Amino acid sequence: MKSQQASVHFNENGTPVADHFGDVYFSNDSGINETQYVFMGGNDIIERWQAHTQASFVIAETGFGTGLNFLVAMQAFNAFRHANPNHPLKQLFFLSTEKFPLPKADMEKALLAFPALQQEATALSKHYPIALDGCHRRHFDEFSTTLDLWIGDVHDLLPQWHCPTTGLIDAWFLDGFAPSKNPDMWADTLFEQMARLSKVSTTFATFTAAGFVKRGLASAGFTVSKRKGFGRKRDMLVGVYETQSAPSELEKRAFEGPYYRYNQAAITPDSYVVVVGSGLAAATVTLALAKRGINVTICHDQDTLATGASGNPQGGFFPQLHSEASIASRIQAHSFLYASHIYHNLLDEKDDSPETMPETRHPKPSVAYNFCGVAQLNFNEKVAVRQKKLIENGVWPEALIKPIGPEALSKKANIPLPYDGLLIEQGGWISPPDLVHALIEHAKQYATVTLLSNHEYVSHTLETENSEVATEGALDQVNNLAIEFDISKTAENSTKHADAMLKKTLHADHLILATGSGAVGSKAFSALPLRPVRGQVEAIATQTPIDALSTVICHKGYMTPALNNRHALGSTYIKNDLTTEVRAQESEQNLQTHQQAMANTNVVQQLEHDGVARASTRLGSPDHQPVSGMLTNFSALKSQYVGLSLGKPLYTADTLPATPVSTLCCLGSRGLTTAPLMAELLVSTLTHEPLPLNNDLCQAVNPARFMVRDCIRSIFDK
Repeated sequence: MKSQQASVHFNENGTPVADHFGDVYFSNDSGINETQYVFMGGNDIIERWQAHTQASFVIAETGFGTGLNFLVAMQAFNAFRHANPNHPLKQLFFLSTEKFPLPKADMEKALLAFPALQQEATALSKHYPIALDGCHRRHFDEFSTTLDLWIGDVHDLLPQWHCPTTGLIDAWFLDGFAPSKNPDMWADTLFEQMARLSKVSTTFATFTAAGFVKRGLASAGFTVSKRKGFGRKRDMLVGVYETQSAPSELEKRAFEGPYYRYNQAAITPDSYVVVVGSGLAAATVTLALAKRGINVTICHDQDTLATGASGNPQGGFFPQLHSEASIASRIQAHSFLYASHIYHNLLDEKDDSPETMPETRHPKPSVAYNFCGVAQLNFNEKVAVRQKKLIENGVWPEALIKPIGPEALSKKANIPLPYDGLLIEQGGWISPPDLVHALIEHAKQYATVTLLSNHEYVSHTLETENSEVATEGALDQVNNLAIEFDISKTAENSTKHADAMLKKTLHADHLILATGSGAVGSKAFSALPLRPVRGQVEAIATQTPIDALSTVICHKGYMTPALNNRHALGSTYIKNDLTTEVRAQESEQNLQTHQQAMANTNVVQQLEHDGVARASTRLGSPDHQPVSGMLTNFSALKSQYVGLSLGKPLYTADTLPATPVSTLCCLGSRGLTTAPLMAELLVSTLTHEPLPLNNDLCQAVNPARFMVRDCIRSIFDK
């Protein structure tokens, strides 16, 4: 998982040169002009933007390097958006691969050569990801641009890109080091993947005119032509993918079968979307939708938001990492890094620069938080073995997690702790209720967000004939998804209809159920194996010595620095318990857990507890992974996938029938970490945009995975 970074030196012109490849990152003469001529001009980018009719445009690049091509494209798109504010094209996606990412300092030094890109380079530096294999999605909202920086070998990465049957990419920047310097990249497998991912009429441009590159692209289905090269280069290649999508090509693109995600019409700003839920899942989904200009109605069953598992005053923010790069650990690592990006964007001061488009300027929300780090204590022999293995395996970069000794740990925590352990420096704590409100308020900057309280979800049906849309927050259109709510608890009905359910129906184009533990017992979730877990968290009054605590401490439980003179101390885990009353025995259990884990210090031995606590029910899954994707009656579909029990590969199976219902649930106790990326994955799916995760990780959180596993194991409902 930890990637090998590039080693470079700077030549007499100040141009970075890759030590491994012996080649420059950009032209010694003029890097910007080279990018403009070869890649922007070679793909006719500006003209194609003007003629584009979709909401997004996707550029894919082989070789991120210094980020120069990305910065030039982002600057040009920002200018395009300012010049064409009413154009249907609103968002640029830039997908780039890099096997050996530059250290941040070298990237910053290289980009100093381009003062015209100073604003863009500063933004990239601020959001530059750590050296970790996989996809790093970064939003540059002030430039209407999203960067997916895929770290790893291009031949491993491109097959992991989930692709619509109509194609994903609009233009290719083929910008690896020269074929003579880096022959491994310029292989037939690259050209074949380009064909798999390209739309009809997708273009490419590259600085090279090598014959085998030309032949490889032509063989893959591209029409290739030569053009005068930049500067001292005699020729370069440009071309277009014009091969019509034959059935075999469609099968190749939809190789995931029941895991294929783009199996329904894309939702757009003209769609009416209802989100059911009141916590982090609902809030992050709402923000992701709103940022695409999609209006949302949020329905929840209480008076206020964040009344369930997202209602605890404080929550620890950190990933759960293992010594191996397992699917679970990779989901945790990338979820944490993406969530950190989202939270910092939300919580940092607003950008008032005149170059920023007005709709991207937002006031700083009021959220209690502190990214003070998270220390995982080495408190027994079993933990010592596990932590030692994690360090020795070297899977994770130190920017994510690193060892820490007793002296440094005590200094970090500001209390004496005679333990070594692991430090997650980017972690800390956040107030989930504050965050929920802030995310939804932030969403209102982009689209209309309507909140309907005391609307308890009952059921939904697909109607054969269109019906009128409910008035609250609805668009002037007709929708055939009918969603039924119990509104007996609303102020105008709570007394009048105290003993009877009063129903109300909303009509929508799409429904997203983000109900947390409210999914338990719901017919809509009957085909998913849900695992509710009760958890009680203590709110310990601040006192000596924990009043000085300045970092989050984790062992078998966790303890946070004080918020409003109280520390969060938790948590219990009781399976299949939906009750939420505070229990004295669980308070005692929480205290004992901390006392046992920290027996070498008196930090918690003498704590006085006045009984203030909070209990809620988290929702999990049997494999402990989140659930993000389409929701349907998977049990009824099993008979269509009986072939999987006979060993037939997934790509031979049909895609799932489309349904206008999705879910984001089963976040367990890691909602602060996983909610933003799982929401982004879901909304990217619904809008047919590039997905921000490797395909194997997309499958690991797909709601269909339980059905697929049952079918493979020949477990069919009677």
